Amino acid sequence: MFTLHRLPAAILTIAATLVLAACGTRTLSQVHDGMTEQPVWPDPAKVRPLIDQTMHPDLAALAKVAPGVAKLEVYRLIGHPMYREGIAGVHEWDYLFKLPSGEPGKFADCQYKLLFNDQMLLSQTFWNPQGCAELAGGQAAAVEPQEPQEPHVVASAEVSSDMLFDFDSARLSAHAPEAIDQQILKVLEGAERVESLSLIGYADRLGSAAYNLDLSRRRAEAVKAYLVAKGVPAEAIQTEGRGSNDPVVQCNDRSRSALIDCLKPNRRVRVEVIAR
Repeated sequence: MFTLHRLPAAILTIAATLVLAACGTRTLSQVHDGMTEQPVWPDPAKVRPLIDQTMHPDLAALAKVAPGVAKLEVYRLIGHPMYREGIAGVHEWDYLFKLPSGEPGKFADCQYKLLFNDQMLLSQTFWNPQGCAELAGGQAAAVEPQEPQEPHVVASAEVSSDMLFDFDSARLSAHAPEAIDQQILKVLEGAERVESLSLIGYADRLGSAAYNLDLSRRRAEAVKAYLVAKGVPAEAIQTEGRGSNDPVVQCNDRSRSALIDCLKPNRRVRVEVIAR
């Protein structure tokens, strides 16, 4: 939970934007735990993809979007929803794809609707027109059930907090977006069957235990806010602060500047990709 009066101004702006987006969003179809009897389609003229290239999806990735897939995995495979439905707690995502029509150089406009249940797992998919399912490769057909697996870490990475924050700060630095895009999102994109993303913040031992715990937690929340602003589903991101626990290095330098430099590896944010 965000404590708004303690967040830096930049994160407040992101948080406010997301709250407004969620408040102004409504579900088009009557969705009950990921199911509807009558899908309602948005106006194709109002499509607003965050990245235009996603309108031409990778058909191999698109084929992996099937009932039971977690929302974060859907995001990883085909990107953001295209009608600004919102991210957190939204049960209906809509896309407009340009799929190969079978004629050289020609594409068909195909609407694709995804419905998520209360656990944010994909429950139903629809194509408009229905013939688009064949153009997409028939991935709308029934999927063979798989043996359930326990959630586990399939990929992880640690990013030095000095690449994300100034010393003793939870405000993302000017270089943080590049570091997050190259290191954290890269880990996410390389995983399969993604269910959730865990962000664990750490601090060095300088300062009180309570202060360091709070600082590490706020750093993890700041990274989460950035990822949500990039379109990663908010409910799929878990955050945790561990303060100065689990140090990577032990330092006994006498001068403060030397000690701060020596403890740098302990100031980090760990990302873990959870999958089944």
